[in-house]
This record gives sequence, structure tokens and C-alpha cells, in this order.
Amino acid sequence: MRIIIMIQLFCFTGVGVKGWSQNINIKVVGSTEQGFSVDIYNGNQLLIHNTEEFKLKVANLDLSEITEINNWKGSEWTGDETIVKLSKETYLPDFDLNLSITVTYEVVNSNVVKKRVDLFQSGMPSLYYTIEENFKPSETPSKYITFEHDNFPGGFVHEMFPSAGFVTPHNQLVGFLMDAGYKNHYTRTTRRRFNGHGGGFVGMRKLPDAELVSVATIEERVKGQHYIQQKFGENYNLDAGKDVALKISDNFIKVGAVEIKEQPRLITLNCKPSNRSGLEIIAPFKNQKVYTISFLLKGNSPMALKLFRIKNGKKTIELEHGIKYIDQFPISENEWTLFKGSILIPYIEKDSVSMFIGTQSGNEAKIEIKDLKIIEHQPQREPYNRMNMGEMVTKTSYVFVEPWTNHHDFVISSQSRFAEGKGFKGSLIEKMLYANFNMLTWITSINDFTPLNVPNMNYAPDMYNRDSFFSIVSSYNEELNLKIWEQWSKTQNSKGAVATIITPYMGTIEAKDNEATIQFLIWAMMNKRRFGVTLPKEKIDKAVEYVLNEFDEDRNGICESHFTLSQVDINVYEPKTDKLAVNQGMFAIALKTIKELGYNISDSYIKKAELGYLDFYDLQRKHLLFDRDFPDVITMTDLEPEFFSLWLFNKPMLTDDMVINHLNQIPILNKVPNSPHPEYGTTAPVCVRLDKSEKGYSYLTSDYQPFREFGEVNYKDGARDGFYYNGGSWMRPEYCGYVVGLRHGWHKAKALMENRAWAEINLNPKWPYSKEFIPTKWTTTDSWWESTRGLCWNVFILMANEVAGIREPAMDPDFKK
Repeated sequence: MRIIIMIQLFCFTGVGVKGWSQNINIKVVGSTEQGFSVDIYNGNQLLIHNTEEFKLKVANLDLSEITEINNWKGSEWTGDETIVKLSKETYLPDFDLNLSITVTYEVVNSNVVKKRVDLFQSGMPSLYYTIEENFKPSETPSKYITFEHDNFPGGFVHEMFPSAGFVTPHNQLVGFLMDAGYKNHYTRTTRRRFNGHGGGFVGMRKLPDAELVSVATIEERVKGQHYIQQKFGENYNLDAGKDVALKISDNFIKVGAVEIKEQPRLITLNCKPSNRSGLEIIAPFKNQKVYTISFLLKGNSPMALKLFRIKNGKKTIELEHGIKYIDQFPISENEWTLFKGSILIPYIEKDSVSMFIGTQSGNEAKIEIKDLKIIEHQPQREPYNRMNMGEMVTKTSYVFVEPWTNHHDFVISSQSRFAEGKGFKGSLIEKMLYANFNMLTWITSINDFTPLNVPNMNYAPDMYNRDSFFSIVSSYNEELNLKIWEQWSKTQNSKGAVATIITPYMGTIEAKDNEATIQFLIWAMMNKRRFGVTLPKEKIDKAVEYVLNEFDEDRNGICESHFTLSQVDINVYEPKTDKLAVNQGMFAIALKTIKELGYNISDSYIKKAELGYLDFYDLQRKHLLFDRDFPDVITMTDLEPEFFSLWLFNKPMLTDDMVINHLNQIPILNKVPNSPHPEYGTTAPVCVRLDKSEKGYSYLTSDYQPFREFGEVNYKDGARDGFYYNGGSWMRPEYCGYVVGLRHGWHKAKALMENRAWAEINLNPKWPYSKEFIPTKWTTTDSWWESTRGLCWNVFILMANEVAGIREPAMDPDFKK
């Protein structure tokens, strides 16, 4: 019990829990004649006084009829000081249709109020709608804040986590959150994969939920208009509305070795060999606008188009929401090829944007650019949420209040208060990871409301299936688990393999012998255990046949594959390899899973596979061999099969000595004086080389490189020491490795679990949220990769904490016995 108590104590109090003296409450205002609405108070202090509960736009499916309700209030109400229900039957004469509408406010705890809007119609096969909720401060706020900005000037908010708030004159923070996109029917997607195998992304022509969250602008505030708005179900149609062609600067800057020839409507780039050759200009972009860049191309080298933010004259990060990673756009020497892509510009402060067009091939090249245009859109706004006959639709929001301290704490509270609003119970880090996972699970597209889970905003719009496995299986939500498992099943190819990725608006052909199909079977087993469902046998039959034939064609218990059966997916093995510890361990887990699913797998066959995993333990080096060709490399991922065995079957495969010796040799880095256990580091490298140096380890180099060409190119000269798979600290495998150590009696496990949880929140004070990885070697946090922010598969530590005995399934609001 002592372990459990200490871990929970840290996790609940590691950052500080604020606001326990708060007393958020609700009051009904209005009359039968005027209609009823709800005000929100903190004690006796009025915080929110709305003039209406919502605004509603309704349209038929061809958009030929549109009607609006601008100030809905209830005609009657029921309730008390903890829950209030407003209701009204609303007639729409333009459609000869009745809407049954209910708005419910519920006090969740002393800090959080939940608001739910339920809409129902039984008289029309289907209709489109957009709903807009404006939360209006009772007093002029001292400032507005968003998840990424401490003083937001207004307009739409498109950031990594959809939260906004204001600070009252009495120094109270009032924050506004929303339910997950698969519940509230929105998507944060702003782009799609490009066609022609050119790589990268372009913005969509129909852009959903750009104004999901908005804040009163400076101009509106001067007029006394103050609000935070949530808008669900609105689509920007970039091919309708008004367009303005912008003047493009002819002040071209040469990049690399290039000659630029200008003629009317035509620019010719004669590029000499260099890393990047072409032209660069400052684009005429402004905050919170939507643009389209287009031009025709002809040439003998793939084209690169790059958009970077310029801050104080210095080039920083690529823009996120539209054109990105266009590095190898294929063009022809003899025919003109059209490039056309839109981009959403969020709030980028006072930054400007540079646009590069040219080549990154490093070769001599000629590229012709004709009719270069930049269009600013005033797009047509169209409703796209669906209200089908006889089906209730719901929109859920959350309001929280607590004393204002600083922006860092607002970011943490946005996550933890969301979890509380959902009824989730757990430690602070568990709440934050649960919130992040929900905010990255939305609908697939404007025409497909099937749930889609993306790793983080940098990977959007793609659902990487292996990432989504770790994210979704951490929740006991039956609908979510079954629907996304079913989406996986639809990607199964003729051999039985499950695809690696599902990407909206484009296709994919990537289905290979990685761990996705094994995860598919594990997930099927978990769904049967948890929900008692019957799953399609033909899908599971094909997956079982694929796993057995692809990984062990000879049925000798030894796994062979072209890829690692873990997250370290940056290498291809030709021919197949049997030299990876994690592959052998995961194959043993696959056999156990297949047996539980009812297939004829002998115990002796499973034992062969398990012994094959144990055989990767090197008695001299005293650790599992990541790759037998590189015996000095040690990784956290090699303990993943052992974690799966403890999690899924409550039975170890490795001995205590094997686990403890392995973990004792992994360096624990980034020591911090104010961490829970300052005598230890706070992060460990997922992959590192053990050596005879004073430190006892070194990062990977070009001459000792298990990742072949990828590592030789990216890990030379120490440029990425401590980053990504060259020593980055990945929370999920690291934390799960410590839990394996805890179960095997390793005395450091508890302290390192606590330190690693602390690091995710505190090691970079500017980023108090989940990350893809934390560097283990860095000078300042400014070097941390922006693309890592917000990775949601770290929520899998909920399962790790169950294995550790410090969490119960009933703490999940969706758990059912």
C-alpha cells in the first residue's frame, strides 16, 4: 500500500490544485413572456450573463432553404441549485417542422459547470445545422486568454487545444471548454494529403470548423461587445463567396545558387547544385484569413514550396494549417502542372510569412513558374452538421472558474477541468492526458461522422492506426473502441493485413508486416472481454492467418519481419530479420492472443516463442539485445512485450533479474533539483548505445547505426543527439518500462514513474502537456521540436497505472461492469 499512496500523493499534488474555495453556481433568469436563460455565478459574484442560450442556423440538404433562430431561450424550466433544464418546442415555419430543444446546466463540482444542448426533430429525413453559443461576461474582462496565448486580441482561435477564457476585474479566471469532436461533431482538420505522390499537405476547399472557438475582437470590445464563442457545424466553402487577388511582391530574394529570369506571367529558375535553390518572398498574409496559392510549373526537378513564420527577422517554424511539407512535388519538363493549395492563417502575432519556391534536390535544375497567384478568400459559410429524423443530437460545453494565477496554470486547468467535467477521476497527469486524447478524437470529415483519432495536430488529418490503438484502448468507451476497431477492419487487405494509416480525403496503400495486425487482434480480444461483443469472424480469421504466415511461415516459433513490431519504424529489413528482441516478444503475445480468441495454438508453440524472446537476454551484457547485429544498443521498447504480457495476461515472461539488470543500465538523464526525486534524472533515452566511457553511454553515430540509411543521414556529427530515436525520452514506453520494473521488484521504479510524470508537465514550463518525446540532451527548451506538442498516445499510462495497481477501471466515466 505504501507505493500506491506515495504515487497518488505526488500525482495529485505535483503541480498544485487550485480553487477548492470556489463555489460555482447557476441561477435561472427571465420570465414566461421573455423566456428563461441561466446565469453563472461564483458565490454571489455574477460571471456569465447571456442574452440567449444559443443561435441556430438550419438548412435543407441542397441549401435552397435556410432559416435562423437568433435568440433561443427556454419557455419553461425545472431544476434546483445543482441542475437546471430549460426546454421549448420550437416551430420552423420555413420547413413546417417542430424542433424539440432542451438546454441543461449541471454543477459538476465547485469549479465546473456542464452545459448540454439537445436537439431533436421527427418531421424531416435530414437537415443541416450550425449552432453558435456565446458566453458573455457580466463585467468587462481585464484580458482574454487562449491555450497558446496569454493575451489574445480576438478573432477565431485555431490552436492545439480548443480552450479560451477571460480574467475578471476581481482576478477570477473563467474558462470555456467543449466535449470531444466525435461527440460534438466537429473536426480540427484544415488540410489533406497532396496527390501525385508529391508528399506534404494542402488545405481543403471545404474547410470545416475554422471558427470553432472565437473571442471578441479589439474593435468589438471598444463597442462594449464581449464574448467567447463556440460554433459547431459551420463549413467554409472556398469555391464560393468572394475572392480578392493580392499583389505579390516582385522583390525576390535568391536562395542558394540560382539565376532568376522574370518575364510577364513567367519566372524561370536556373538552379545550380546546392541544398536549396530558388526564390523567396514575403507573402501578403494576415492573421485569421484564408488564402489560396496557385501557379503552373514545368521543369526537370521536383518542386518544393515552403511557408515559414518570420519573427523579428528570423525564420522559425513552418505554418501548420494548410500547405506544409511540400518537398518533392513532381513536375514535367514538357507539360504544365498546376499547383493549387489553400492555407488557413491562424493568429500569428506580429510575424510575417516567407514563401520559398524552388528545388531541394541538390542537383542542377530548371524550373518555370507561370501565373503565380495568391487569392484571399471571403468564403461562403455553410452549415454541415446533420440532424437526422428521430435522432437526438447533442452539443456539450464546460465552464470552469478558479483564481487567476498565470497562463501556465490556465493551460493545465484547461486539461484537468475538462476531465473533471467528463466525470473522469485520477491524478493530475492522468486528467491532462485524458483531456488531450479527447481533444484529438474528432469526426472523419464533413460527410463522415465516424470517429477519427490523430496523434497530434502536426500529424492531422491522418489517423496512424498504431498510435490510435494505444490511445483508444486506454478508454472504456464502448462506442469509440468498437467504431474505430471497425474502421481498422475495413482497411484489411486480401492477405489479412491491417493498414498503417487512415487519411481523410485521400487514399493509402500502406499495409505491411508491422505490429498493426497484432494490435488489431489484441484489440478484438479486449473488446470481447470488456463489452461482451461478437466481432466479425471472417476479419479475425484473416488477421490470424496473416500473423501466423507472415511472421512465422515455418512454424518454428521464431519471428521474422521486414519491420520492427514497435514504434521504432524508421528502418526496413531486406530480407526479413529475426534479430530484433521486440519482434520476438510481440510474436509471443500474438500467439497468446490468438489462443484466447479461440484458435488452435498449442502451449508448446507459445513456449517456443517465449523462449525465443528470453534468448535475446545477453548474459554477459545483462540486457535484452535490441538488434543482435548491434549488441551495445539498449532500448526501452524491448520491455514492451513484457508489459503486454503483464497487462493482458497478468503473467511475466522475463525473470526479475533480466528486467532489473536491463533497467539498471538505461541512463536516467535531465536531473532537476525540484523534481520529486532529485537524486534521479527525470527522463531516459528510448534508445542509446552502452559503452566503456565515463558516462557509460553514447548517442548513435554514423559508424554504429542500427537504423541504416536513416540514421547515417540524420544522426551524424551529433546534430540530433538526444532527439527522436537517438535518445529521445518517449513517455509511453518509458513509463511502461518502469511499471514492468515495479512488477518485478525494481526499487527505483516508483521514483522514476513519479519523476517521468513530473517531467511531462514541468520540464519545459512553456509546454505543460503531453509530448511526442522529450529530448535528453539540450541547451534550451527553444530547441525542442514544435511538431511534438500534444501527442495523445501517452494516455496509455492509464493502462500502465492499472498494471501498477494505482488505478481502477471504475475511475473512467465510461467503465461498465
